[in-house]
Amino acid sequence: MPRMFWGNGMEQQEQFNFSGLQLSAVKEMSNIGLGHAATALSDMTGRSFNMSVPNIESVPVAQLSELMGGPESTALAVYMPFEGDVFGYIAFLFPWQSAANLWEMLLGTAPDDPSLVGDMEASAMLEVGNIINSNFLNAISDMTDLKMHATPPAFAVEMTQAILSAIVSEAEEHDAVALAVETQIFDESSSTSGYFLCIPSTEGLQLMFSKLGISEAA
Repeated sequence: MPRMFWGNGMEQQEQFNFSGLQLSAVKEMSNIGLGHAATALSDMTGRSFNMSVPNIESVPVAQLSELMGGPESTALAVYMPFEGDVFGYIAFLFPWQSAANLWEMLLGTAPDDPSLVGDMEASAMLEVGNIINSNFLNAISDMTDLKMHATPPAFAVEMTQAILSAIVSEAEEHDAVALAVETQIFDESSSTSGYFLCIPSTEGLQLMFSKLGISEAA
């Protein structure tokens, strides 16, 4: 079941409680962003892709590594800082097998292990991650009427714990909150899943909910 994860750092997991309205707003923003991302991905590849977030719930972000296959499992991340009225960081994370499934869908082949990831595979993943992250960010910006601009993405293939520690440590340094939404990507014959991670500052997240008129439970 797709979930929304949350937490203020890896250890402090009880500081931010989302109301039902706030969870619904995050799901709505996610669905709009994914719809735009699916259209952009289909235009880029000339094939039909769809993306979805069927359900959403909140759980501690510390549990994300387990759902990614465990802290020592291999994962891929496309990571982008953003700035504007709200600053923070966004990333799309794929467990290794999910990344391999996505490469099969996009390229018709996939490397057998992380040491064989070449320029073509990295470029394809950067492009997909950039499309998903940018469209998520645009959906949030459009719904809240806040200006947010992503910077060029970075790509990493590391152990899940190393990637999450690097990303979530930014939340700790900047008093930010990590939001993660499990996302499914599918075409006519195949599917795969990953996790969109958004880390706005706590002040920025409250501003976003305030713009939507649902800040009271944050």
